[in-house]
This record gives sequence, C-alpha cells and structure tokens, in this order.
Amino acid sequence: MLFTTPDILIVEDEALNRELMAARLDPTNYDVRFAVNGIDALEKIAEQKPDLVLLDIKMPDLSGLEVLNTLRQTHSMVELPVIMVTAIDEDQRIVRALELGANDYVTKPVNFPVLMARLQTQLSLKQLSTINKEFLATASHDIRKPLSLIMDIASQTLHKLNLSQADYPSSELIDPIQMISQSASYVQNITDCILDMQISGFGQIRLTKVPINIASLLREIIDNNKKRAAEKNIHLDFEEVADNLVIEADRTRIGQVLDNLLGNAIKFCSEGDRISIITSSNEDQIMIEVKDSGPGLTEEDLQNLFQNNAELSNKPTDDESSYGLGLPVCRQMIEIHDGSIGAFNNPDKGATFWFKLPAFKLRSVD
Repeated sequence: MLFTTPDILIVEDEALNRELMAARLDPTNYDVRFAVNGIDALEKIAEQKPDLVLLDIKMPDLSGLEVLNTLRQTHSMVELPVIMVTAIDEDQRIVRALELGANDYVTKPVNFPVLMARLQTQLSLKQLSTINKEFLATASHDIRKPLSLIMDIASQTLHKLNLSQADYPSSELIDPIQMISQSASYVQNITDCILDMQISGFGQIRLTKVPINIASLLREIIDNNKKRAAEKNIHLDFEEVADNLVIEADRTRIGQVLDNLLGNAIKFCSEGDRISIITSSNEDQIMIEVKDSGPGLTEEDLQNLFQNNAELSNKPTDDESSYGLGLPVCRQMIEIHDGSIGAFNNPDKGATFWFKLPAFKLRSVD
C-alpha cells in the first residue's frame, strides 16, 4: 500500500541539531522521529521500518557508516532510502557512504531547501517502486494462472493418450503435447525470473545453486531450439561434452542465458548458416561458446551489446519478434554467478557469444 504521510527517521547525536531539524521539518507533511545514536537507530528501524532515514555520518560508538553497512545487509536502497548528513570537507567518507549503498547526501550546515528536494526525490522513487511492485504482484498471479492451466491440460491429455489404444501413431500427438507442456513450464520459469528481478533488484535475486551437468543442460536447450533452426534450414552443431564438466549454478537462470544466446543466433542467421555450441574448460572455469556464421557485428554493436536499451544494427532474418531476456539481463545473470560474458566477430564470418562460469569443486568439510 502506498504511504500517504512519509515516516522519516533522523539519526543525530547532538541535541541542538535535533531541535533545529524538528523545528524546520515541523511544518512539512512528514512524520518525523529521532534516534540519538547508531544503536538507537537500528533498534527503532527493527521495531518500525521508516520510509526514509536521514543519517549523520559522524557519531560516537557506532558511526553512520557502520549503521549504513548494517542496514544494507537486510534492506536494499529501494526498500529503505538513506540520505547521509556529513561535514562539507569529508569527501572520503561521502565516497565510502555511496559505495556502501547510501542513496544521497547533504552537508552541514544543512541547506534545508536542498534537503527537502532530496528527501522528496527519494520518497518519489520509493513510491514508484511500490506501485511497480504491487502491479507486478497482480501480473504474477494473472500470468501464472493460464500457464498452470495449459500445463494441467497437457498433462491430462498425455495421460489419456497413453491409456488409449488409438490406431494412429501416438507420437504424432504425444510429442507436440509434451512440447506444449515443456514450453509452458519454461515460460513460467522466465516469468518468475523477470518478476524476481523487477521486485527485488538484480542483486537480490534468490538463486538456487546446485551442481549442473553441462552436457545435460546443453542437450535440453538444443532440443528446445532445434525445431526453429530446422524451419530456417540452419545447421546446429553440438560437440559432445564430457560428463565430468559441472558448474554450481541456478539451472533455470543459466538455462535462460543459454536459450537466449542460441535463440538469438537462430533469429539473426539465414538459411544455410551454421551454429556451433563449443565447450572448453580448465581447472577453475568452464566456457561455453555459441558460434554462428551469420552477419556478424559492427564495432558499435560490439561496444553496446550488453548495455540497457541499446539499439543494434542487425535485425531478425525471418520477421521474428525481438523478445526474451535480452543481452543486458544475460550479463546480470552471469555476473551474479561470479562469471563473465562477452562476444567477438569470427575471423571468417559471423560472431561468437561466450560466457565463463566457475567450475564446481567439492568443498572441504574441515
């Protein structure tokens, strides 16, 4: 629910400054509370989370930086905006505060028109985030319901077909229905991923990391895309991968990255082109490359590939829609798995997209 009267917690150890703040903010449409030190602030926030914290950077016992660092362990910059109050000559502390997750800062002596403008900016951003979160919560329910219905109908139909003694080859119906079920499940996973990112922010995506056999994952993604490749008469080459190549990752997230890279290659290649999926490894990392013989990339495209809202020069070759996770999201997904991602033009023709992830290693129990 959107807040109507914002709750502001001011953390200030000097009584005179608290009185001045109270007098200047009294006419505003804010509910103002005070904490007299860092420990008091953390206790008050735990008891009732405010809409915004105005935090003095220099306090005895527990400094503002320490309070900020503690808050950012459990509250994101969107969930709990924090504006630091600091002396005008404390540049290093200001930089450190921003590194730790401060939303903004003001300097002493406080310029109150500037403070009010910055308070309102952060509160407006928080309010927009609240609206977005509520919308996505509703959209989540609306999207998942028809997807669940599709999967249920497909499952029931498959069960009936398996029990029947029809004269026609069962594979003519079973295979397409299985693909419908798998595709609906896959779309549901992507929907969950997008909702997670929108609601929580990239840095807070909940990952379910498990050991993943690379060969098995690649076969699954290739199976999902081979029909579209065949329709465009594009050759898919897949070198067999050793069964001992294992990463520790969230299978859904990495599957989405692979599907996006392979899907893009198919989308931008033409009839007769070839796409190869190549895997290599060393003791510490596993690298997967999606190499195509398509049109390649311009130098400007190579610089902007993984940037948000980048306008790339190439267009799909068969009027396909340009939708999906997108390369910027692929980058985020790989980075939160402590990996790296990139692309380059092949010496002969086409482009190669690649990513590296840490190889799975058994941990010592000592």
